[in-house]
Amino acid sequence: MKTKTQLIIGALSGVAAAFALKKTLDKLVHEHLHRDGIAVIKRKLMSEKNREDFASNPEVNLGKLFHASTPQTEVSILNREGRNINALLFKQEGESKKYVIIVHGYRASVKSVSYLSKRYFEAGYNVLLPYLRAHLGSDYEYSTMGWRERFDIVDWINYINRNECDAKIVLHGVSMGAATVMMTTGEKLPKNVICAIEDCGYTSVYDAYKYKIPKMMKLPSASVDVFRRAIKKRVGFDIKEASALEQVKKSKTPILFIHGDEDSVVPVEMAKTLYKNASCEKEILITKGANHEMSALLYPDLYWKTVWEFVEKYE
Repeated sequence: MKTKTQLIIGALSGVAAAFALKKTLDKLVHEHLHRDGIAVIKRKLMSEKNREDFASNPEVNLGKLFHASTPQTEVSILNREGRNINALLFKQEGESKKYVIIVHGYRASVKSVSYLSKRYFEAGYNVLLPYLRAHLGSDYEYSTMGWRERFDIVDWINYINRNECDAKIVLHGVSMGAATVMMTTGEKLPKNVICAIEDCGYTSVYDAYKYKIPKMMKLPSASVDVFRRAIKKRVGFDIKEASALEQVKKSKTPILFIHGDEDSVVPVEMAKTLYKNASCEKEILITKGANHEMSALLYPDLYWKTVWEFVEKYE
């Protein structure tokens, strides 16, 4: 039988362990959602090989050249919260009613999706690239991983419609940007948002962290619920409610789901679950051997053939 002293020591040890875990998770909230933490190491969640494969890909390098050599305009508007949100706009010289809103990923930037911008611009689209909350170019302190950002995308859609009669708008997002796009489609959107392309997005912020915490943060998966409470207290949103899955169940916007079957950041099973549960018109492309954000880079011909055929159905 344990003595009273042993029980007290055990209880104190448990309290100390809980306090240490809370302190660790509070630190992780800052590192993962605050703009100062996000800015430290870009693409941290990718493996070193995944980062190297991305950076050295010819499509990425051609995108960088496009970004550097093509005239662009900084745009700023007030969102529904009365805060400034910012974007980069590549506008066609001639008249074009075609617009794409391209949404970048986590710890990335508008420049990181230049390989997408180049393709759309060359196809005659005006390209709008929002700076997501807490990322470079944003005035926000914290990211909500697509959840509140979905309303910013709706505000950008409304901005286009105020300035362009008869615009046709495509949404295209990668990783966190893909989750943002899916979350956006669950809102009531104007009919001129003709379709959406999501590339390697997650089912929910909760699911994304539940998958990441043991693999990349070296903590037990059960700590995701403590992390959830820490985020809710610090940032003010619930990662369980931040669900792309629940939003696509309400979506009326046609969605093309794209995912690599060797994605080490967002498992391909999430894409299959999203596709199965989406209530809208839909298609899915699973690319063999592609890691995170690599489908368009390993299989550019297949990727863009699939995208253009999908978009053309709704133009």
